[in-house]
Amino acid sequence: MNNWELARYFIDAKKCVDTMLYLAENAEAVSMIDIREKVNETRRKFYINICVVLDKSFPKDKKAICQDEIIDRIYYERDKNSAHKDEKYHAKQYETLEEIAEDMKKQLLAVKSLCKDFLPEQLTVDFVAFDSGLYRLAKGITKEKEDEIFSRKFPLRNSLNIYPEEGTVKKVFSDTEDLRDIPEERRSDYATLIRMGICMEESIQRLQDDCIKTNVLFDNTNIWVTTDLEKWKELRKAGLMDEFDIPVMPKSEEELQQFMKILDEIFPA
Repeated sequence: MNNWELARYFIDAKKCVDTMLYLAENAEAVSMIDIREKVNETRRKFYINICVVLDKSFPKDKKAICQDEIIDRIYYERDKNSAHKDEKYHAKQYETLEEIAEDMKKQLLAVKSLCKDFLPEQLTVDFVAFDSGLYRLAKGITKEKEDEIFSRKFPLRNSLNIYPEEGTVKKVFSDTEDLRDIPEERRSDYATLIRMGICMEESIQRLQDDCIKTNVLFDNTNIWVTTDLEKWKELRKAGLMDEFDIPVMPKSEEELQQFMKILDEIFPA
């Protein structure tokens, strides 16, 4: 398993932290679901994925790396609860969802530091309080509404010819784990899709996933994407972007000048 294949499991674990951060901020908006069950499922996925990174990085050194208290707790959660149900397992007690999210953050960053020689140097850890399914549930976004939002964000998306008369048709490489079933001489038959999301938080998650798939499929490729999400939040707060990060058009010359002033403050030259 090369470093970008390993990065897939690291980022899958990171997205579990994102889900916990979203739940911590928006539990009331999704209170129609079983929050406890969602938390347990998210934590299970987190520990399964993060231990893949540890196992592949240190296949024969589990005892040694577990001298670290944080790493030891990660394995305890995986071995005694997430992968198996040990009768002697004792869960750590938390008062709030925020505490769970912060603990998972600390654990993820500890693994990033420990496994730095086995993960791509380009890899960044960009926490976003977001979960694709919960976000849509909280905002009542149906498939029809999602299509309308994407059409507003990307007006030309339905007019592009994805089946040109000339060129090569490729199969879509959908998952890094599919690589094991594709002979090396057939990898050139595949291509990856680069996707944007319904908002910048989802775009970051999707683009990073797609960068990983691209790097796994094509040797010697190390593309990556990151962003300063706080600046996007400032644009929303200032009214220059709506909640789906679609630009708000000024209605007058005076409003245009005010928009330009805000942009200069957020993005100084």
